[in-house]
Amino acid sequence: MDNASESSHSSPDGTAPQTRAQKSVRPERPCDICRKRKTRCVKEADQKRCVLCVFHNRECTYVDVPQRRKKKRGDFPDDMSTSVDGGGDVESRPPLKKTKSTQTPIDGSFLVPPDLSNARSLLDRTLGLHRTTHFKYIGPSSVHEERLLDLIHRFYESGNGEDGCKFRRVADSTTFLSRSDRHTLFSADVDDDLDAIEQIVHPHGPSLVDLYFRIVHPSYPILHKGVFIEKYGRSYKEFSPPLLAAVYLLAMDWWEYDRNLAAKAKPDADALLRVAMKALMGVIHRPKLSTVQAGLLLLQRSGGDSWVLTTQVVAVGEELGLHLDCTCWNIPEWEQGLRRRLAWAIYMQDKWSALIYGRPSHVRSSDWQMPHVSLADFPESAADEDDKEGSTEVEKGRLLFIHLTRLTQIMAEALDMLYSADQSKIHEIVSSSGVQGLLEYVKPLAVSLKEWANDMPPDLRMDDVKTRKLCSNGYLHLSYFVTEIIIHRHIIRSLTSETPQAMRELCREAGKARLERAINFVEALRPEHLQAFWWFASPRSLAFIRTYGGLLWATSSTHEEAEFYRRKLEDFRWSLKVRSKGVSFVAAALQEMDETGAILILDVGHGRRDADSGTIAHSTASPPYEHGATVVRWPQSVWPRVPGDIYAGSRRRLLVT
Repeated sequence: MDNASESSHSSPDGTAPQTRAQKSVRPERPCDICRKRKTRCVKEADQKRCVLCVFHNRECTYVDVPQRRKKKRGDFPDDMSTSVDGGGDVESRPPLKKTKSTQTPIDGSFLVPPDLSNARSLLDRTLGLHRTTHFKYIGPSSVHEERLLDLIHRFYESGNGEDGCKFRRVADSTTFLSRSDRHTLFSADVDDDLDAIEQIVHPHGPSLVDLYFRIVHPSYPILHKGVFIEKYGRSYKEFSPPLLAAVYLLAMDWWEYDRNLAAKAKPDADALLRVAMKALMGVIHRPKLSTVQAGLLLLQRSGGDSWVLTTQVVAVGEELGLHLDCTCWNIPEWEQGLRRRLAWAIYMQDKWSALIYGRPSHVRSSDWQMPHVSLADFPESAADEDDKEGSTEVEKGRLLFIHLTRLTQIMAEALDMLYSADQSKIHEIVSSSGVQGLLEYVKPLAVSLKEWANDMPPDLRMDDVKTRKLCSNGYLHLSYFVTEIIIHRHIIRSLTSETPQAMRELCREAGKARLERAINFVEALRPEHLQAFWWFASPRSLAFIRTYGGLLWATSSTHEEAEFYRRKLEDFRWSLKVRSKGVSFVAAALQEMDETGAILILDVGHGRRDADSGTIAHSTASPPYEHGATVVRWPQSVWPRVPGDIYAGSRRRLLVT
């Protein structure tokens, strides 16, 4: 019995009215676990427990007193589909109105899954997860003219694109072109790819899905846990092949965190990756929101970061119109929230990839106009947390995602200001006002970082670690330190032999403080941090710390200063080495550092010393500048102090007035 019928035939206390012949029959209502998670309670034939309780190996209980329920029109949660690439045969029935608990959280973060037997009609109303059709955004400069479309073509609010309709308008001047999935390349390979994926992981698929939603998903929430598990309980055939493979691949990094899996051999990850990448290249020809989800998850796996794949995900996102504000579109509300989360996930992927690879960003703020993501855009809440040890907190993950989007905006601004190909503005500033002018130029970035740090909630502090829980706050704080470093890295680069000595010493002292804080942060990481999920940029972010230290070493003016930085880098590498066992992102960082010259710095030691003067040779790549600015000590309140006891006692000296 679905939720709507349950609401309409339940007694005031939530139990089904019983006739004399029904007294021995258990009421047809959700079990306590499903009610707590706010998901539909589904039982398969001849099963005494529901799908969710079977999956988690729990008993179905009916002890808690249910809340009153009222009917309310709505839509179903995100990424629900019956094979978003055309698989899954679901009977078509009239749409069913969704019911919501009368005690919906204030942040609106909860959307109730509907009866999946109505998935066909509900999916036909979506723009990004239609079962048999994909939609591509028509841009304002394309060959399609909006005014001509009004005259020539008729628009429809829902349908599969196979009835002669070619276009779908979701708002004024926002139109999409529809195409049938079956007419695209590789569409016939979907079932074969799903079978190949499942064969590789069999019989460990359910355990891997459990691991993913315990550890990865709370820290990177771009899926819907309740719906995914409910669909998975019926058949793996209901998924997009690369998305299912990506979930398996990421979960395998925490193989030992499942007691039943720990003693068994892992599936062939390389074989699974080959199928996943092949399937991803196939579904790109019929882009949907699940295509973006699969691409983003594949990029998060250890060693999976790729600038080329990142650009493909950006392109798919723009095909789907994720760069636009969908608030007023004629699409389900849950899809709007999903689109905002995915849009910001793409934005962050692009910006941090542009930084770590030294490439121009493909996402321009003038074109990407999505609103800020909020708690209301996330389908899960604290009620959906897993109680098993080694899990990650859902509420903390939502806050982390939101604050990372805001930090990324600051980092992206620094990237545009300091590292764009056009350096004429900076050269003009330094030529006219010296390094002091550069410090004034970057002062707004420092203020923005301070405000960001002050707005950080206590849940995101590094010392906020729960017993037997993993804490993924580490990659947020590491991203903060990298943002600090890229600002000071440019300042250190701008110092030359023509820079006044007092100004030079002040800048280098502040740069030294940034390096020491970043290294202290890494050395203070606890096992609960190291074993948690760290996103794709983490290995190269650690390598950034080494690169920055190498710059300070290479530009040292005395033997003592150079030796200090050499020892710091040596200690930093050792600190990473002793933490790399079983921690893939740290091991990847060490490999990255070795490939980019960390060993060379340690081996050269005193070798770069000038034979006559005994000083370290300075770079002469930058032209000499006119100076004359006075030395100003910054107020300690300007540069932000990141919450957390590991930062206590750090020096706060700033470089702008």
